[in-house]
Amino acid sequence: MTVDRETMVGVLKNVAVPALRKQGFKGSFPSFFRETGKFVALINFQFHSSGGSFCVNLGYADPGRNNVYFQPDTEPAKLKISQTRHQVRLGATDGGDHWFHFGATSYGEIRGEPVPAEEIAARFNEMLITDAERWWKRQQDANSP
Repeated sequence: MTVDRETMVGVLKNVAVPALRKQGFKGSFPSFFRETGKFVALINFQFHSSGGSFCVNLGYADPGRNNVYFQPDTEPAKLKISQTRHQVRLGATDGGDHWFHFGATSYGEIRGEPVPAEEIAARFNEMLITDAERWWKRQQDANSP
């Protein structure tokens, strides 16, 4: 069963965003941040330009802001993953790429194996803990004074 982007966003807002809030994230869809001391964890949802899939980008700002190449003095609430040097995709924290497929593109192509929106959101919630939190912890440990 495939869904459109609006439906997928609605499910993410109802299921994934509360999980992010529970982990201490602030912000609004599609970009969120969390400050732990002077370490800032960043996460955003990026939809494919032609629809049907999205990825979740992970980034961070270390205390010295060495990972932030563009405007390193940006306040945490306004930091974007695109400002950082080192970033990964959720589901591919050891390298590579990962996209969540939920429907057809604007030109009718189905990429990957579409998964029901609720399953994608539940999988995101699991991966937030199993993949994202571990990745941020490794970055925080590697970049602490």
